[in-house]
Parts: sequence; structure tokens; C-alpha cells
Amino acid sequence: MERIHWAGLTFEGTGRDETYTIESDSVRGWLVDGVDMRMEQIERPADHGSFSLPGYLTGRSISWGGLILTDNPQEQDHAMRRLSGAGAGGLIGQISVENAGSRWANVQRASEFDMKMLSYGRVASYRVQLWAPNPRIFGEVREYSGGIPAVHYGNFPATPRLLVGAGSGGYTVSGPDGRLIVVATAPAAAHYIDFINGGLYSAAGVRQINAITTYQPWSIPPGLPGVTATISGSRSLTQRVTDTYI
Repeated sequence: MERIHWAGLTFEGTGRDETYTIESDSVRGWLVDGVDMRMEQIERPADHGSFSLPGYLTGRSISWGGLILTDNPQEQDHAMRRLSGAGAGGLIGQISVENAGSRWANVQRASEFDMKMLSYGRVASYRVQLWAPNPRIFGEVREYSGGIPAVHYGNFPATPRLLVGAGSGGYTVSGPDGRLIVVATAPAAAHYIDFINGGLYSAAGVRQINAITTYQPWSIPPGLPGVTATISGSRSLTQRVTDTYI
């Protein structure tokens, strides 16, 4: 049974015990759709077609609908008002969907929600529309020690985080295709290198300025054979990668 958690609310299947149900096949933009491609086109002068330029994915549109089931007018009023205020601050929040596993994304409210009272005090219908600026959907987090190929089971390249153990002195991390991360001044304590935001951070999340002298990050394609990374010296290295979907 499908279950959605967002803005402190739970939407679940079609069971009568749930306040917010999910209509069968009503979820859009989560499994196989919701994302478009954007690209520029430069026409070929005095020729057919256009020059090939890189394309990029848009954000993700997510929506679903169902029923609001209550036992009396007071409960109905509260449930409808609670949903109408969800995400109204316009900030990014997390949505998680449980079906064949649990996956999540960062979203914000996209528009006014459509709600209609069908039976006074008992039944109302709703439809929610959200927007994910980052179209990626994330799943299970996996960790692989240095020298072991890092693999994830999504369908889109994943961005790893490098967890480096305590030790002394600088070091070099060797990644795929000759890519290197050279750290000249490293903290003695455990720390991590974040490929999403860029840079080296203490375990408490404090960025260490000018610690990295060579920065050549990489991504991890879905499936085998995976991506191997190693570290010089005696420190430990772990690649943390999250199943990533599009």
C-alpha cells in the first residue's frame, strides 16, 4: 500500500481508518514522469537542423489526490484547514513515499490545493500539487570502504560523499579516470569531502578553507561495475552514496 509523508501529514492507500487517502493511480511525477528536458538551440546557418548543445533536466512536478475522511463536521473542518495550510510558507521540505521501498525528495508547494466537500462532516476530496527544484529522488544510503567499488541501485548518476578517518598530515584520494582529490592541510580528526557543496568539512560540518589543492570530483553511475576510490597514507576512506533516481 502506498504511503506519502509530507508537511507533518500522512496520506495512505484507500483505508477507511486514514484521514487522508490516496486515490488509486493518482500519483503523478514520482515514478516515471514529471520531469522535462530544457536545452538551447542554435540554428545552423544556411543548413538544416541546429547545433548540438547539452540538455538539462527541469525540476519535478509532483501531484496526487484522494479523499479526506472524517466522522463529524468539526473533524472535517480541521482536516481541510490543516491540508490547506500545508507548505503555505513556501519553504523547501521533504516528501517521502513508501511503496516498493522508501524514497524521498525535497519539495515546495506549487499552487493552491483543490478541495471540495462531497458529504458534510464526512467526505471531501483534495488534490495536492508540489514542485521539486532538484528533480532527483533519493533512496537507500550505502557505504563502501576504500578499494571496494561503490555501487548504487537507482537509475541516475549519484554524487558521493567521502568520509575520511582520523590521522595526521595531508593525503591524496584517487578516483576513477585518473581523478584526484589532493588535501594539503587536513584536520587530524575524522572529516568528510562533500561533492555536492564542494569542499572539506569537519565532522561538525564546519568548512575548512584552502584545505584542498586539487579538486576533481566524480559521480557514480547506476549499477555495475561501480566506482573505486583509494586514499594514500594510513587514514581510512569510505564512499557514501545514495540510490539516486530521475
